[in-house]
Amino acid sequence: MPSTAAETQAPEITPVDDAIGRMERLYQAMTGREAPPADTIYAPIPVERNPGEYVDEQMSRLLERLGPASGFPATTAGTPVWAPSLSICESAAEIVVRADLPGVARELLRVTMNGNVLTLSGSRAATPAGGETIRLSEAPAGAFRRVLVLAGADRDAEPVARMRDGVLEVRVAREAPRSPSERAIPIQ
Repeated sequence: MPSTAAETQAPEITPVDDAIGRMERLYQAMTGREAPPADTIYAPIPVERNPGEYVDEQMSRLLERLGPASGFPATTAGTPVWAPSLSICESAAEIVVRADLPGVARELLRVTMNGNVLTLSGSRAATPAGGETIRLSEAPAGAFRRVLVLAGADRDAEPVARMRDGVLEVRVAREAPRSPSERAIPIQ
């Protein structure tokens, strides 16, 4: 069967093109806008680069392009965005997320759940109370945000969040396991 001109000129969709398409759909879902046009052409990770660092740089570039509409805090030269340390534990009944947040006031902390996506955000003040002057601080300060996809979380259950001794604990019920049911499948 002869092929048409459109069939011979249609480019082959590669896994990279598929990934770019998914990222553009993610961008649109998060921002409600079309993805901006790409100003660079895809190139594989250069051999001389550390793959982990390269991917981190590309993710930072993506988040910068998403901008404030993404809900990610903007970075400035003087205030780096930090991420609290997390522990995630599971049992048959629930998923427990613990975030180390010493010095973060409850009023500056926000915990949201959308489907099975848990978002922890807030900020820690850089200046001490009581008129003290900081001489050395190894504790990160400023805005933070962690977004976690909790596979197996019950989307309808109400999570419970508690803050105690500088540790935020969020408990989310797990989905009830579905019992496999056998059914006949017709053969065509």
